[in-house]
Amino acid sequence: MVGADNNLDEIIDSIIKNDNPWMDPNNDNWYKHDGALREVIKAETNGWYNPPKLYYMLRQKFFEKLSSSQDDWGIIIIRGPRRIGKTSTLKYIIKKLIEEGFDRESFIYVTLDNEKLLSILDRKKFLRELLKQIISRYKKPDKPLFIILDEATFYSGWARALKNSVDGGDIPDGVGIIVTGSYSLDLSNAKSVLSGRYGKYGEEFNGEVSFLPRRFIEVAESLLGEDFRNAVRKNLGYMGRRLGILEYLGGFQNEKDDDRYKYSIKIENILLNYYSNLHGMFESIYLHSGGYPRAFYEFVTKSYISDARYKGDIYDLLINDCKKFRLSPEILEQIILKIKLPSIQISADFHTLTDGITSLKKDEVKMYIEYLEASGLFQRVRNISSPNEINKESLSVIPKGDSPKLVVTDPCAFLALYACSRGQTSKIFEFSQKLLKENDHIKELLYESIVISHLKNMPQIAPSNLGYIVECNENTNNCNEELCDAFIWYYSSHSTVDNFVTIPIEVKATKNINEREITKKSERLQEYGAKKLIVVADTDNIKIEENYSIIPIELFLLLF
Repeated sequence: MVGADNNLDEIIDSIIKNDNPWMDPNNDNWYKHDGALREVIKAETNGWYNPPKLYYMLRQKFFEKLSSSQDDWGIIIIRGPRRIGKTSTLKYIIKKLIEEGFDRESFIYVTLDNEKLLSILDRKKFLRELLKQIISRYKKPDKPLFIILDEATFYSGWARALKNSVDGGDIPDGVGIIVTGSYSLDLSNAKSVLSGRYGKYGEEFNGEVSFLPRRFIEVAESLLGEDFRNAVRKNLGYMGRRLGILEYLGGFQNEKDDDRYKYSIKIENILLNYYSNLHGMFESIYLHSGGYPRAFYEFVTKSYISDARYKGDIYDLLINDCKKFRLSPEILEQIILKIKLPSIQISADFHTLTDGITSLKKDEVKMYIEYLEASGLFQRVRNISSPNEINKESLSVIPKGDSPKLVVTDPCAFLALYACSRGQTSKIFEFSQKLLKENDHIKELLYESIVISHLKNMPQIAPSNLGYIVECNENTNNCNEELCDAFIWYYSSHSTVDNFVTIPIEVKATKNINEREITKKSERLQEYGAKKLIVVADTDNIKIEENYSIIPIELFLLLF
């Protein structure tokens, strides 16, 4: 993108020419040729594109708010896995705002995932000067200016440069800076460096937002259209009603609440009118494409998902990016090879994932696990081993955490990592179809990982409010009897039974549910404060019993 000449004006000219095509007043169709937007525009033309929820939040609360008053400035950090749609969403906002009358020069896009630019910035330490020059050239008194620093994670000095810009008074009112990153390795340091320096319009987001893989409901709303979106709004409403449905299924709201709010009628309406479409989409598309927009749009248009979506967009990037954090791709590949399931119980010291890797030093283990979690593709779920870890008086749960689960947060990511680490680098979609058809255990754990990753989308559920229960033998201290796949807890002012809500969730990829076994588990889980066990299953019916509720996985996922 840039040559050896370090002149700031030449660098900015090159950035504008190569990465800001909307700046050309004669290029009204720039978005048709933009790599990040090309597939979005195709999907939109076919009526399949429904912007992610973050699109509306950023547009209304950052772009439009700052533009309307220009009485302050703002900095926002957007975190999310690679190829998940961060860049395309931001460019889609730019496209829409320009079409609605915003000045083309109000938007500047700079990608820091560029070795030539990075080497110059790193060598000369002048990211601050670059920003200062961009603001000087493009900020007009009566118009806002938004600067997007894409993939800033790869430039180690970005947070310090922004701090110095703020402290030096380089960011005037009416300027918004959006920083995106695919890895959160620098998150704690960045938060410390930028504390109190996000500006009025950044503080509204606490300086940071997460851009996660599309939830199942977002994929469904994109592909099933306006009628389905209206049905969801009418029957499920917003988070308050959905939380009420969850609490009703979990026994924390009762029949009187159901009579008042019509929970069972609402979910039955969705089941009756949309279950067939939802089930078909879940099995044939979502289990393979997950929340990656390019993957599910590709399936809808071509009836398959290309190797580029699995290998190029996920596996290759995860492996190659680790070099930028001074990690070994070879060691990382060996660790990924040990991840045989989408949800796997591991040892607290990660020995499960590193045993036998002789070239890995003991003090390096944590660095590789932190890298995997920082990618957004993995999460650790702590275990609860005894009712003693539940404290209703203090409204808290303190998990023992010595047998955590490592969960892959998206089905497309798991299939990509599983196939490619085993040498299956072509015909991956066909491979994944066969794998899920023949391996019931992997399929059930894929269901489980999807449910766990969706639970994180509840506003009430912080990472610290999500675990699972595996009881330990007091004599041997072996933890091997799992009572539920997921366990959530939070305080609810709306619950009519108990304000401290504790809900266990079991996931089954089968219609043949052993209800006697479920009843026994439900009774034992009452020691942990549970009212009912929610069983999320491959079923086409909803069943509400005294100690448990059974609901199709497709309907359960619509709540988050």
